This record gives sequence, C-alpha cells and structure tokens, in this order.
Amino acid sequence: MIHESLSCEAREDFAALLAKVQKLLGFAYSLAALGCSDDGTILMDGFDGGFPREFGREFESRHYFQKSRIISENFRTYRLQAWSEAWKRLRQPKEIVSLCRDFGMSEGYAHGTRPLPMWRYGSFFCFSGPAIKRDPRTEAMLEHLTPHLHLALSTATSCPALDLKRPGAAASLALSAREKEVLEWLQQGKSSWDVSVILSISERTVNFHVQNVLRKLGVVNRAQAVAVAIRLSLIELS
Repeated sequence: MIHESLSCEAREDFAALLAKVQKLLGFAYSLAALGCSDDGTILMDGFDGGFPREFGREFESRHYFQKSRIISENFRTYRLQAWSEAWKRLRQPKEIVSLCRDFGMSEGYAHGTRPLPMWRYGSFFCFSGPAIKRDPRTEAMLEHLTPHLHLALSTATSCPALDLKRPGAAASLALSAREKEVLEWLQQGKSSWDVSVILSISERTVNFHVQNVLRKLGVVNRAQAVAVAIRLSLIELS
C-alpha cells in the first residue's frame, strides 16, 4: 500500500488505492478529501468510495460538512477518531448521528494528516460500514497508512480553481548530506541502531538527524519522512 501511495500520479490511481484499503481493512464505504486547516472547510474535489448516494445528498444538503464536529476536530488535531467514542466526547449533533445510523453506519473511523510543506491543505479520511467494530489492529494500520494516503491524495487531486501547492516549497527544503544518507538507510528498513553501525556513528546521533529530518519535512514519523523525501526528489526510490 505504501509503495502504491508513492506511485500515485492521477485520480484513477488514487481511486484504485482507496478501494484496496477498503478491501484490506473490511470497510464498506470510504471518503477522502482535502481541507483548509484553519477553518475546517472541506474541498469537494475529493473521492467518495461507495457511500450511498442518498446519504451523501442528505449530508451535503443539510450542510453537515460544516456542522460535523468530527470533521472540525479532524482539521484541528488530525488524530484518529472512532465514531462512537467521538460522537459522545464531541457531542456530535444528534441529527448527524441519526442519519449515519439510518444507513447502517453505527461505527467508523476518521483520520487525517496535517498539511505537508509542499501542499496547502490537510486531509480528511473517513471509513465506515454496517458491520464495523473497533479493532486495535485496524486502528494501528490506519495510523501507519494515513500519512501515505495523504501524500497520494495531494498528488492525485486536480482542482483548477484551487492552488493546492505552496510555491517554491520543494526548493526551500534542504537536507544535509548526512540527513539524506540516514534517510536512505531508513528507506531500507534499518533501525537507528542499524544505521549507527553502518555509518560508524552513535545511535543518539542517528536519532538527532532523524528528528531534524522530521522537523524540516513537517512529518510525523519515519515512514512518512521517506515518502515525502522521495516525492520531493530529495532521495531516490530504491
């Protein structure tokens, strides 16, 4: 899935990838969209993975994209949310909860990723179905996959009326030779200890370089750092 995320270039590529994630994790429906991180506005140039059309029409016509507290929370924290828990904690409007349950969606997940240096917008991913149960394995996989899905979505989305990319962002990112070297070994699946042995430096120094890379690229973990670095041609895909 990560490899396919890196290979996404067009809308059809991302649509196929989203369908595979649905099948892998057992979701009946999915939604992927970009949004403005300052006010939670959803950009409608996204991807709908099978949500019932009537549900979508009702959700949009009642302006629930603006009223949903799960959506606004996503663009505030970008954390994984299980619907049932988030409905209670955020006091989701009852009419939204009722609409979801009317269509057999009593549970689901929402997750997103903050804007990366090259793009202006964060992401919102939503997965649900009639027989979804909370599962630690599913939640762990979503945590790992979402940053890569965000990268693929940002690349594949094409909306002429919107300027998705930050001008000159890629050119402004500069990694040192050592940071690139560390990233290239991380791409090979090496741990900090592995890299320290290979480069004859301390593990603490490796972690120092890793933290600098995460900060410069504006990412949350090593896998996402590798993905963004490859996308920005800072390192080569091996």
